[in-house]
Amino acid sequence: MSLPGDLRRAIVPIWAAVLALAVCAPLLGHGYVLSYDMVWVPHLDLGRPEIWGLGSALPRAVPSDAVVGLLGAVIPAAIVQRIVLVAALFLLATGVGRLLRERPLAAQLAGATFAVWNPFVAERLVLGQWPLLLATAALAWLAWALLDGARWPVVVLALAGTALSPATGIMGLVVVLLAGRRRILPVLALTGLLNLPWIAAGVLHAGGRSDPAAVDLFAARGEGHLGRAGSVLTLGGIWNSEVVPTSRTLGLTAVLAALIGVVVLVGIVTMWRDDRRSFGVLVSAGAVGVAMALAGWLAPDVIERIVRDVPGGGLVRDGTRWLALVVPLQAVAFGAGVGALLHRARPWSAPIAVLGVMLPLAALPDLAWGVAGRLEPVTYPAAWSNARAAIQDSDVGGDILVLPFSSYRQPDWNHDTPVFDPAGRFFDRTTITNDELDVSGTTIKGEDPRARLIKDVLGGANVLGELPNQHIGIIVVDTEAPGADEALSLVEGADELDVNDDGLRVFTLPGAASAATSEGHRSIMASAWILAGLTLLGGVVAAFRRSDREPAEDRPRDVPEA
Repeated sequence: MSLPGDLRRAIVPIWAAVLALAVCAPLLGHGYVLSYDMVWVPHLDLGRPEIWGLGSALPRAVPSDAVVGLLGAVIPAAIVQRIVLVAALFLLATGVGRLLRERPLAAQLAGATFAVWNPFVAERLVLGQWPLLLATAALAWLAWALLDGARWPVVVLALAGTALSPATGIMGLVVVLLAGRRRILPVLALTGLLNLPWIAAGVLHAGGRSDPAAVDLFAARGEGHLGRAGSVLTLGGIWNSEVVPTSRTLGLTAVLAALIGVVVLVGIVTMWRDDRRSFGVLVSAGAVGVAMALAGWLAPDVIERIVRDVPGGGLVRDGTRWLALVVPLQAVAFGAGVGALLHRARPWSAPIAVLGVMLPLAALPDLAWGVAGRLEPVTYPAAWSNARAAIQDSDVGGDILVLPFSSYRQPDWNHDTPVFDPAGRFFDRTTITNDELDVSGTTIKGEDPRARLIKDVLGGANVLGELPNQHIGIIVVDTEAPGADEALSLVEGADELDVNDDGLRVFTLPGAASAATSEGHRSIMASAWILAGLTLLGGVVAAFRRSDREPAEDRPRDVPEA
């Protein structure tokens, strides 16, 4: 039975929406999802210099924090978080569907399912790396736009999606170099313009270095029965075992992963036979991703030297993050493999189509419902909003220091889920937290020189007298965090603001002023943001104009049915 063209073209987006909602269903609840690096706050103030790349730490959250702050100024932050997470998965599935548009509908659906339903998505969701997931979706759309003849509005928007962080910006550059061909110069110019905010901020922080000890700690890890190489090749292997879905440790998973791998190999051969250009671009990008994911394990000395000696070298320490380059390849290859099997076994086309769509779901069943309920929204206790209001009403100058001086929290009110200290973003002025990481009992040195100076002050004899010299005028103590008693002893004798609730206490120190920012640096970053913003605005306007008057030859083409 044939379907009308419009209905057939709508099936993949509808299925993509179903997949995204199946994963993000817990977000229908009230509050914010706070999980490891995913820190969402009710108000991310746009006046904070670090959002714009003018802070003392390396600009790892530039420009993603600014994007969140700008959207949150128009839409409630809780809704922004839901839109971002659902959109990342929806766009990932539909982007892969576009790359498979010439293949049977069942192949498109299978590829879209695999794009969302894999260990990379599950693990990075729990780890809270939403910019990476949104960039992964953008990589698929970028590859399609360049392979399909440089559809410029899509190229601009996709490049903007990859430019949400420094690492993903480089991933976008990899795809541009592989797929840009004769349009390489204008596409490279667009890439540079859209990535200018983090590039400029990185240049201003060029003296910053990362701890090479992180390389071994962030190297790929084996999951279940798959080993390190097998885990990486099946889009897993993340360094943090706490975020690995339980199903990845089961013996059946290895069997299903092997079966998926066979289909992917069939698809790669099929791509090589009938679509050499897509094959070359996606396989080359995937090879870069696999090499980066395994480098910390296979060539740790080389990666350690890069991290230690090269400015910005810390971008390569989390190698499995680069599997974002592999996701489009494997998803497209899986869909192409299902399409090839349909062609060779026509009497069995219906069961093959169903199995092709269901196999990724069976291999990772606990991705559903927020990775088996691990992405449950929570509400901030009243003490947090009270503390923010008290600080806003205070006439005390200076920046904020959060104690205990540790990077992660695991509060009861967050279902005991670890999260990077939300206080770093919660208040309305620059807030200093410790950026050292404790991984498997080893401390990875932080990258913020100001945080290091304050740590030295906290270890001295005159803490309250020296902190104003470091531009600290307010101290927020999380009384529910480990080490709270010691932190309170450090601020004994300081004036206290009334918070009217338990959980946070706020102390003030007279005589402090917020750390000044160089006017030259402000001018550089303002220019970078303006150029990137104008480039993105041009892409958005072009996209709307194109959608209003799309020529017939650019309309989505019909595809054969399974």
